[in-house]
Amino acid sequence: MSDPFDQLRARHDFVLFAVTYPHGWRTGSEFVRQRVRAYAAAGLEGVVVDYSPLNVESARWQPEDDAPVLSIRADQLASAIDAAVAGGSALLAHSPTPVAIDELRARVPGGRLAIWFHGYEVRDYRRLHGNTDTHTLTAIRHIRDGQNRDRFKAAAPLFADPAITKVFVSATQRRHSEFDVGIPATNTRIIPNFIDDDTYRARVRQPGEERRILLLRSFATHNYAGDIAVKALDLCSRRDGFSDLAITIRGYGALFREAVADVRRFDNVTVTEGFSSTAQMAALYDAHGVALVPTRYDTQGVMLGEAMASGAVTITNPVAAIPEFTDAKSSLVPRGNDPRAFADAIWHLIGHPEVMPKMSTAAAERVRAQCGRDQTIGLELELIKELSA
Repeated sequence: MSDPFDQLRARHDFVLFAVTYPHGWRTGSEFVRQRVRAYAAAGLEGVVVDYSPLNVESARWQPEDDAPVLSIRADQLASAIDAAVAGGSALLAHSPTPVAIDELRARVPGGRLAIWFHGYEVRDYRRLHGNTDTHTLTAIRHIRDGQNRDRFKAAAPLFADPAITKVFVSATQRRHSEFDVGIPATNTRIIPNFIDDDTYRARVRQPGEERRILLLRSFATHNYAGDIAVKALDLCSRRDGFSDLAITIRGYGALFREAVADVRRFDNVTVTEGFSSTAQMAALYDAHGVALVPTRYDTQGVMLGEAMASGAVTITNPVAAIPEFTDAKSSLVPRGNDPRAFADAIWHLIGHPEVMPKMSTAAAERVRAQCGRDQTIGLELELIKELSA
């Protein structure tokens, strides 16, 4: 029987380790697969190692269009890392678990390793305390506290190691992570997630399109703040002219049905529960003039960026990392956690349709300049080249 790790021992441009990777029936971490596709399009040859806790079979390869994927059990991680190190490839890791961080630090020469943090991996759970009600949090606090300890214990020596590159998607995320871990991070880079303007193609919105409003959001947890936008729409329903609007709400998650209950009664509000593919999202943005993107916490706000890239005029909240990625020229930014302020922002556009083209153009231009291919994938390709030198 052949050794499934033999292919890892060959020299590749990169070996990417992910705690989960979308393939077959499994979704999630699409932003990681997007990177792999971009690397392949740039001519790099790599492999992906998926060590999801859902993997129960022994190591096995799965062919993919952009890079083959080796699915392993978590207890096979050390063997996979050793094989990749033997091949001399650059090693990339996204959202590693504490155990993975320890194994990578112990087994990989620092100059060949880069680790991406996207948010939760080195964040105190209390920053998103609103995601859990008081009764539940009291019952599980000891579990969450233990997760904090494990994550920060693994992250502290990693942050202190100047040989290993740490990548954050925003300066806010890095600052919060350093505070929570309790130590400054050395050898860091800020590289936002790539917003694909070939998929989300810009179209300048014209006066009149402010009446076509989209709320496309996950309702899985409170930090996505879909409830704020829905309550704002309910408040808008009391204003003259509301019936002239065409509103689409599409989302999924445990909080969805309760959140949208009060607006289902309106004839001009279309509510659809379900997951949206990338193509569906792009089509929805293109069909609307205004995108509502409320938030209570974001380390970047990828959905905001995708809406802006499409040219939709966005309404969001200036919390966490959002001010790094938009401003009053590109979005309306009512204060956070305030449905009435959000409603006022919606109605500002209804009353001032002349701002639509200018804000639409500014939004798309900002995303291209900040999260376009050269500013994201281009920087990551340079990093991989450095790790391979």
